[in-house]
Amino acid sequence: MSLAQPSELIEVEALPDVDREAQARAGLKAFFAIADEWGLTAEQARQLLGGPSRSRFYDLKRGKASAVRSLSDDELDRLAYLSGIYADLNLLYAPESHQEWLRNRSQIPQDAFYRPWGLGNPLNYMLQGGLKALADVYEYLNTERGGH
Repeated sequence: MSLAQPSELIEVEALPDVDREAQARAGLKAFFAIADEWGLTAEQARQLLGGPSRSRFYDLKRGKASAVRSLSDDELDRLAYLSGIYADLNLLYAPESHQEWLRNRSQIPQDAFYRPWGLGNPLNYMLQGGLKALADVYEYLNTERGGH
């Protein structure tokens, strides 16, 4: 299974007039709304974003221009994957079930079908597994919804 590249998740080419800072600002706004909807703690949200310092995390949350401009490629990739995961969850499940899906441990034997998080749950896998785990969960959901 090949990993989707973040550029495949957000059609940057389709938005030629949108600069990096505008993309970062939009991605952060979406990220913090998703984190709220998923009921994430500040520490969980910070971890999904790649573990910025607490002060930088809150600067990003407030939309402080210097913090937004300083987003790394890794952080932008994380925002893209998390937005893709959110979109796929919305296509597959009712919004009120997202938190349950993210937090429930699998009751199905691990060898019954492939899940990158094994017998754990998707949220813990993403929190512990870094960018690769975000890509894995995105790919899993994309496959579930019939994407490529």
